[in-house]
Amino acid sequence: MVGKPSIAECDRIMTSPGSILEMEEKVLNGKKVRVWKHLPPTFRQFLLHTLHTYSDRQFLSSPLPVSKRRNRSHENTSSSSTQAADPRENVTFGQVLERSLRLAAWMRKRGLGVGSKVMIGGRNCTGFIVSYVATHLIGGVAIFLNAWLPREQLIWSIRMTTPSLVLLDEERAEILGPYRYVRETNLPDMFCWVESSYLPTLIDIFDTPTDVHSILRGDGLEELTPESDAVIFFSSGTSGFPKAVLSTQRMALSNLWSGMVAPARAALRAGLPIPPLPKATDPQRTLLLAIPLFHVTGCLSWLMRAFFAGSRVIMMRRWNTDEAVRLIVEENVRVIGGVPAVVSSILQSPSLPANQTFDTVFYGGAPPSSHMPKEVKTKWPKAGLVQGYGLTETNAYVCSVAGPDYMDRPDSTGPPVPICDLKIVDPVTRRSLPNGQIGLLFVNGPQVMKCYLGDEVATRKAIDEDGWLDTGDIGYIDDEGFLYIKDRLKDVIIRGGENITSSEVENAIYSLPYISEVAAVPLPHNRLGEVVGAIVTLRPSFGSGTRKIDERRVLSDIKSRGVLARYAIPEMIMIYDGPLPKNVNGKILKKDLKVLLQKEWEKRRLDKSTEPSEVNTIRAKL
Repeated sequence: MVGKPSIAECDRIMTSPGSILEMEEKVLNGKKVRVWKHLPPTFRQFLLHTLHTYSDRQFLSSPLPVSKRRNRSHENTSSSSTQAADPRENVTFGQVLERSLRLAAWMRKRGLGVGSKVMIGGRNCTGFIVSYVATHLIGGVAIFLNAWLPREQLIWSIRMTTPSLVLLDEERAEILGPYRYVRETNLPDMFCWVESSYLPTLIDIFDTPTDVHSILRGDGLEELTPESDAVIFFSSGTSGFPKAVLSTQRMALSNLWSGMVAPARAALRAGLPIPPLPKATDPQRTLLLAIPLFHVTGCLSWLMRAFFAGSRVIMMRRWNTDEAVRLIVEENVRVIGGVPAVVSSILQSPSLPANQTFDTVFYGGAPPSSHMPKEVKTKWPKAGLVQGYGLTETNAYVCSVAGPDYMDRPDSTGPPVPICDLKIVDPVTRRSLPNGQIGLLFVNGPQVMKCYLGDEVATRKAIDEDGWLDTGDIGYIDDEGFLYIKDRLKDVIIRGGENITSSEVENAIYSLPYISEVAAVPLPHNRLGEVVGAIVTLRPSFGSGTRKIDERRVLSDIKSRGVLARYAIPEMIMIYDGPLPKNVNGKILKKDLKVLLQKEWEKRRLDKSTEPSEVNTIRAKL
């Protein structure tokens, strides 16, 4: 019996001449790289093609803007509470194209064109996507404002990226509108894509017939190439001011083709043909967009895949598990994911019907537990399961894994996509390490960002002369090329000279059936330097009742399983009420949790009579 092909053999087949994933070599910025040969050259070309192809299909189901929600509730006071809580609008691909063309024509009249920077700020909604498409129709650079930043950082983000135009939803208009009248701020023109009391509105633009033939022809876009600037995302750090990550058309679009790699590999490894490209005759699938569009995962992975496949997108104003479950059932959602926290919340929801199934469960953007793939396949055995690893600085995909390979290696995030190279280096010497040794991960490929806008020092620190990006992640590569991410370099816990990755502690605690979420952090120790602490949440079914789950029981269960070395067993565990705090991209805010845990740790150290294993459960809220 012939065994399944190796990863290298799969990649050779996938990228062979004539294949959609065929590669070619190019010299970009003086460096030779492998690129996707058949990748669309620009966002403009790709978006026009897909919007025309699926013109008559339903595309977006979006919550109405706040002002329209109020009007709708006044007009229909007899409606049910569920309907009143979430009135929605539905638009087709063709309607998105029509609105985008009119907005693009208005931008051109304002003198904007290739390379003009347009900032887009708001919740996930139709106006956001129309602004995004319109910007690319004129060859502009879309800047994705992190809508959840405080006012000070919103203003800072605008000033440091210097857009020619800022387009906002009504909530950002209320926050930023008053700054329009303060001459000293020297901010660009700002408009709201719906009715607003704080900024001029774009409603008339969308409602007014406009000659858009010059936009469709591409007049004045001769300078637009794959190497033209395309997008600026802000890094998703958990503290401080974010960095503005600038990427070209090719860099950002590479993720579209890279997203086909994991399913293709899984098919070849199973002896099946590579899945074909989406067609207009394919049945339409519906996906739940549960993460923000201003993040690379939401935009370049989820939204762009929806364009590519002609999928219907169900958007949410903010994450709420009960609302997500309601939409999944009512809208027949077949694809879920985004970040592991979304999948975990849906998995554990008592509201989800027992017979609910999905076609695909995909997540990335934050580290999942090694127990998640088994739990997903146990609950939804027919669902395709895909995990991806990447960064804002790599425009999403670096590695991906699907199917049995993921089930067999639940700790891994898969091999790199064929256009990308990885290496593991010693964090101190920067010398390459052999397979199996843990070190600092470096990435090289055509999807690596152009620079941190306006910060040459940070750019040089992140990318070396040969184009290798320092990811800041600790991990190792096995002999078959699968990457295992263990921790962020800054989050490694060093106990008396022993390096402990938070992931090994977290996965051990995740194995307990009553644990919902966990974060392992260092606690200060006079003799050992650091010891391990952890903060956990309980699954809803274990949060109350007769079975008491406290710190003593959690510690006892961890020790009895024998999966952690003695030095890696937590010295203290705190049980937290409610979900652990996260940033908008679903990453747990370990910095905030570390402060909380270390305060309690210090109290215990001062109270010499109290041993960590003897105290009662601590219930805490930030």
